[in-house]
Amino acid sequence: MEISIQHIKQKLNQDLPGILSHLKMAPANRIHELKDLEKQIKTAMKSAVMILLYPHNNKLKVVFIRRSYYVGIHAGQIAFPGGRYEDFDIEIKNTALREIEEEIGINSESIEVIGRISDIYVPPSNFLISVFIGYLNRKPQYKIDEREVNEIIEIDLSDFFQENLVDKKEFVVPSTNTSVLAPYYKVGNIELWGASAMVMSEFLDIIGQ
Repeated sequence: MEISIQHIKQKLNQDLPGILSHLKMAPANRIHELKDLEKQIKTAMKSAVMILLYPHNNKLKVVFIRRSYYVGIHAGQIAFPGGRYEDFDIEIKNTALREIEEEIGINSESIEVIGRISDIYVPPSNFLISVFIGYLNRKPQYKIDEREVNEIIEIDLSDFFQENLVDKKEFVVPSTNTSVLAPYYKVGNIELWGASAMVMSEFLDIIGQ
């Protein structure tokens, strides 16, 4: 399934499925938490991530990062570039743009922000994450902050529309040293699960309509 950036821009102007999409890829212990969001987000810290797209060989690529293996809640996990809101960001969109420049070296002024999808609350870190969609009209030149990013992973967006892509298994949660049963996308050579999979689920539901 090939999708154009014009198609994505159009779809992002429609109503968002939000939690209905998130629940499809939610870990077993997350489902009941997602149903009581109003109480939880009152004390949450703000953060932002970006689903960054760029064209390559007549396809759209999606940019993921693998977080560094530092001692932290999301160590080693596949994620979208992003991080914590700072007061000098002024607005949350600027957080996503600043973080993508700091983590992987892409000039924020070269990115067109084409839309925003639903926020998602992540209980282990107590972050309310705002999710933006960005577009770069050429292949990025990366400069990795090795303290935060272990590697950059680029995947064809069309790969997420293959059959039998979703499976389920136990994943280790670094912050608790326990495991949780969770659905995940097995795409390319990565396993995308947790909040990133829930975000991707909504994005795919929107553009695949």
